[in-house]
Amino acid sequence: MNAASQGDAALAKSDYVTALQHYTRALIELPRAPPYYIKRSTAYIRLKPADGGPNAQAALHDAEVALAFARERAKRDLIQAAQLRRAVALYTMERYGDAGFLFGLLEGKVLDQKEGGDAADKVKDVMSGAKTGPAKGLAQELQIWLMKVRAKLRALEEGDERAKVTVGEAPEGVKAPSEKELKRQLEALKAGKVVEDGKSVVSTPAGEEKAKEAAAKVAKESKPTTAAPAQTPDKIRHEWYQSNDSVVVTLYAKGVSKDSVDAELKNDSVSVQFPLPSGSEYAFHLDPLFAPIDESASKLTTFSTKIELVLRKQTPGQKWSSLESTSTDIKPTTTTSTPAPPPPASAPSYPTSSRHGAKDWDKLASNLTAKKPKKTKKKDSAKAKAEGEGEADDSDNEGSVDSDYGGDPVDGFFKKLYAGADEDTRRAMIKSFTESNGTSLSTNWGEVGQGKVEPYESKD
Repeated sequence: MNAASQGDAALAKSDYVTALQHYTRALIELPRAPPYYIKRSTAYIRLKPADGGPNAQAALHDAEVALAFARERAKRDLIQAAQLRRAVALYTMERYGDAGFLFGLLEGKVLDQKEGGDAADKVKDVMSGAKTGPAKGLAQELQIWLMKVRAKLRALEEGDERAKVTVGEAPEGVKAPSEKELKRQLEALKAGKVVEDGKSVVSTPAGEEKAKEAAAKVAKESKPTTAAPAQTPDKIRHEWYQSNDSVVVTLYAKGVSKDSVDAELKNDSVSVQFPLPSGSEYAFHLDPLFAPIDESASKLTTFSTKIELVLRKQTPGQKWSSLESTSTDIKPTTTTSTPAPPPPASAPSYPTSSRHGAKDWDKLASNLTAKKPKKTKKKDSAKAKAEGEGEADDSDNEGSVDSDYGGDPVDGFFKKLYAGADEDTRRAMIKSFTESNGTSLSTNWGEVGQGKVEPYESKD
């Protein structure tokens, strides 16, 4: 179990001193991970009186650092979570005007979002695999805080300093702690101290005793176990394939927490880092990429058995011969209406449109649901280990119950088709499926866009 997971376990048990130590260790490994700052902020604000009580100043600083990093990544869920922790810290400091201002911003962005939506929105959510659980949890917590802060503001007399609004939507001049500072904070926490305004402040005697117990617990949990060795960086297998618009890279790493992945997608490079169960850190870099990508439209998704990168090509139709450029002079291929030849078996290419002819969906479904024959040829296991390949786990397949595409291979196929399709193809799929009450699915916007798609009625 890595430091972040140990912190989650301690937080769930209300052992906040131990959680602080684990999250600080996690930040030393990944100092730009917003989730770790958000969770550490939560632990700071929930410290019990016996441990010195809530440390609102440290919680506020962590929330502001988390917000800055989350805004860099344009991750809406992380931005909202960091903003909530920032508001809670200000509320604890009795800065009710500032807290109310931030809670109000969140109210406009979280609670005003309509739940459910129309049929087309629901189909789009299903196709894209959207999840609403965390958002609903945030909305429920926010409603409680809104009632509390409004009650406090109503009770204040006119002119009370605590009602003033002195903050903006995003803090200015926020500075993340350096690795040296994080290590100093960890040592201070082990010694029963808290960090406030950049200085170590001795906690209560009870807090010191609690911190010593937590330090001993952290040291014990951090010791290597006799369990089977986990994956090492050189054993992480990756594959890739491309469509007309995108390049999809898959890293086969199991059990990686979504919150522990630190990714940076740029126009000409990709960097992904995450901790392995063994405690070591895995880094995957592509620099420079074979061709430029649209970083705003590209994304990373973490599954239970793999991490998937969808890199949107800046020049649709351009065929990549590799992931990285081996020359500084790369000439983009000309986009034509002729379909490109299929890529090698190790990099399968999935269709993204039916513009080149109608598709036989029944035949596709039959092929997908048919059982594939087992491979009879086996590699020498020693050689496979030496090459770092190994056999693919069944749970990596689209039809596996462990896959985020679901257990139905046909359903997985359509979701994969939707994920790699262009905007016209997606619009056609959503419109045809919605208007036909689920009896038709077309990818040809030229036909679907001409009028309403009537439900299919059997003539039998």
